[in-house]
Amino acid sequence: MSPPPTSRAVTVTANSAAEAPQTDRRPLRIGMIVISQYESDPRVRRQAEALVARGDEVTVLALHAEGRPREDVVEGVRVIHLPVKKYRGSSAKAYLGLYGSFGARATAWLTRHPRRFDVLQAHSMPEALVFAGMAQRLAGVPLLLDVHDLTSKLFAAKFEGKSAIMSGVRLSERAALRFATEVMTVHEEYADLVRADTRKPVSVVMNCPDERLFRPRPEPLRWDPDGEVVFSYHGLIAPRHGLVNVVKALKDVRESMPGARVQIRGGGDGIDEVAATARELGVEDAVDLPTGLYSMTEIVGELANVHIGLVPSMLDPWTEGVLPTKLLEYSALGVPCITFRNPVIERYFPEDAVTYVDPATPETLREAMIALAKDPDRALAQAARAATVMEGLRWSAQKEIYFSVIDRLAARKNRG
Repeated sequence: MSPPPTSRAVTVTANSAAEAPQTDRRPLRIGMIVISQYESDPRVRRQAEALVARGDEVTVLALHAEGRPREDVVEGVRVIHLPVKKYRGSSAKAYLGLYGSFGARATAWLTRHPRRFDVLQAHSMPEALVFAGMAQRLAGVPLLLDVHDLTSKLFAAKFEGKSAIMSGVRLSERAALRFATEVMTVHEEYADLVRADTRKPVSVVMNCPDERLFRPRPEPLRWDPDGEVVFSYHGLIAPRHGLVNVVKALKDVRESMPGARVQIRGGGDGIDEVAATARELGVEDAVDLPTGLYSMTEIVGELANVHIGLVPSMLDPWTEGVLPTKLLEYSALGVPCITFRNPVIERYFPEDAVTYVDPATPETLREAMIALAKDPDRALAQAARAATVMEGLRWSAQKEIYFSVIDRLAARKNRG
């Protein structure tokens, strides 16, 4: 059994010196609250470090991170780790307890500092986290709600049939969307859903990888189908993301390709089941499981020698509306990718840019893994087309949209 993930010390250098701070504007003071470990949350870090790079001051209230001090500075961002630990599992009560405990502590901290910020940004999930900024709202500080994922979709996927919980989640979600000064989200499909529940302005800042970290490989990484072929998955390890199916597929793949193996990086409540399945099928030596959490820069290093990326999620109310960040990261690096199909992915990636498995089962994954691994020319041509898609999905462009949202809100406070 793989040991549970623990936080690693984090050193990020790619985002710190690429931009000179602006000198013709007053530095803004931006607060952020997020129920995640800041060090391994790419969206929050991209935004916070981009603000610091242009000369703003950023304070983030985040979850406890093992091995990190209560108050820390990460690439110029002040991070306050509240004494609440992350939960990933199947208990609705535990999730609500996590949200309530963190929300109460964040509210207490923010109430003691009602006028500290020019803008306060709450990152979902849950959307109700924005209510922690009540004191800021009363003091005239604009509240930006950044909807990474909709809590109602997560709970519909994990807690089907619990109508009382779902009613409460949907009610709090709508109330939060209406309480925020403005709302931001990750793609247009989510924006359409959000607009149905609020009249507040809704902006889209996509989860595009930072091209200073996720750069195209200087040369395509070729492989010998008769030698080692490394498949890769990184991110949340949860049952819905299909890694047990990957392990089952790998067993059959290795019958014709003995050098095939899978590298898995990330954390979550699904690790033990993946490890147990690998042992049961006798492929544990070919399944490389994580021993810790990884920062963005560490993930880039871990992906340096992989040949084919996997995004094998199963469709449910949550995954049917996501554009997986890992798919964008593989494509930016030039790694050919096998992915499940949903309407959002289809909107951006044509059939010749990725290999779709529809749905992602052990059988469809096995077929796709063998076909792509045995034809490197086809795989690398596919990766080149995906890289073309990514030319229009760059963080440098999304960052400017994000700055415009922050500056508009800050100007609103100043006018007030």
